[in-house]
Amino acid sequence: MLRLACAALVAAALLTACSGPDLTRSVSARATVDATAGGDDSGPVDPAFAEDKLRAADPCGLLDAKLLGNVGTPGGTPAGDPFQGCRADVTVGGQKMTVQVRLGDAVPEADRDAIALAGLRVIESKEDTSCTDKAVTQSSPSRAIVLRTEAKTGGDPCAVGKQVLAAVIARMRTAPPAIRAGSSVMAGKDPCTLVDQATVTSIVGAKPRLDSESLYDCAWRLSGVSLDVSARIGIDPAVPGFGDPPTPVDLGGVKAYRSTTATGCEVAWADMPLRDDSGEIVTVKVLNSPGGSGVDVCDRAVAAGKIVASKLPRS
Repeated sequence: MLRLACAALVAAALLTACSGPDLTRSVSARATVDATAGGDDSGPVDPAFAEDKLRAADPCGLLDAKLLGNVGTPGGTPAGDPFQGCRADVTVGGQKMTVQVRLGDAVPEADRDAIALAGLRVIESKEDTSCTDKAVTQSSPSRAIVLRTEAKTGGDPCAVGKQVLAAVIARMRTAPPAIRAGSSVMAGKDPCTLVDQATVTSIVGAKPRLDSESLYDCAWRLSGVSLDVSARIGIDPAVPGFGDPPTPVDLGGVKAYRSTTATGCEVAWADMPLRDDSGEIVTVKVLNSPGGSGVDVCDRAVAAGKIVASKLPRS
């Protein structure tokens, strides 16, 4: 089966609680800082919302029956993971709702007018039967706890969303649920710390811009060249896509697979044993803009992959 189709099936299996578009992320939703100077890092508005605290929390643990039971009647088991967030069903006043929580997403609209909720600035947007509330936990680089609510049979998704979000914020302040030990290699890891500055400079150049859409991706960019490190739940990287079959490569004892595109090259590997050809995947990618200077993107991707693999525990 082609990789694209498989990826869709994996995503559907992981987030079975509801369907519909995920409005909590976009390509433009990036936190951007100077990778060498550190940028204007103002830090979290509360130590409870520091990036390391958000990474350590289990998003599905936040949407447990106790929390949702104070809002309405929970339905089923929450589904998701630390990388893509978690979804759960709840019935409020006879109306079925689906809520999704994500921790630490970038907020490009962080300076927009906001409402106050549980001591945080919350940026709210409504579209048809859904509502997205972003509680800004840090302004530079921007981060938020994002709660998206979809009304399945009617009701006010924004009212329900704010109620769930307030409870999630309170839980993060007092007793955040921890990710179960041994369930993940990358959960809790900051991908921006997995490549040393000397390697970044050798691949991208000196003083690159650092971009990050979420807690589990990091990209260094300069003059059309970029290096990206990310983690997600996905299919076995050995599965062929639409192009040439992936090529096995050795990352110092870690078996990975190299794939190329017109402008880039990536190496990806499963950092834990796969189940049904899917699981936790680490990806290191090097891109060069069309018409850019000659860069051996695959050599650089493999070099960076070896650095990242060496810093992760072997499962």
